[in-house]
Amino acid sequence: FRQGMAKSLGGDVQEEGFSGLMQLALLLNRRYGPTETQQRTQRILASLFPPFILKLFPIMFSGPFPAFSAKLNALITSKTCVWLMGPQELFDIDRQEMQQGWGDGVNQGILIERCRYLEESGCASVCINSCKVPTQSFFAQDMGIP
Repeated sequence: FRQGMAKSLGGDVQEEGFSGLMQLALLLNRRYGPTETQQRTQRILASLFPPFILKLFPIMFSGPFPAFSAKLNALITSKTCVWLMGPQELFDIDRQEMQQGWGDGVNQGILIERCRYLEESGCASVCINSCKVPTQSFFAQDMGIP
């Protein structure tokens, strides 16, 4: 993810670790407007996957098995993104808030206790434009999961 951010900005920062990632996120947010930042971040997320995964996932999983795909996505995200967002847990989504056909809502939401990305950046705009919105767009548009 960091390499993608650095490439999108045309260079990396010297700070290592999570602090360096946050510097890159702040730079991205300062250099570009909200829409451009969101689009760049969505492309960075897409670059983390082999192209065939992005092409086949909607065809083989999220299309024919939407409920399974939504639960799987929530579970994998809750286990693999602790380093980025901090402690989190799965929760049930109210069925009335879900699109029809996307399951029963059980364990399909992720509750982030205190978002590390937001706290470390100290900026809601960085959170929204280089994490929340592009991640939601990536899952919906690239993976076929609302």
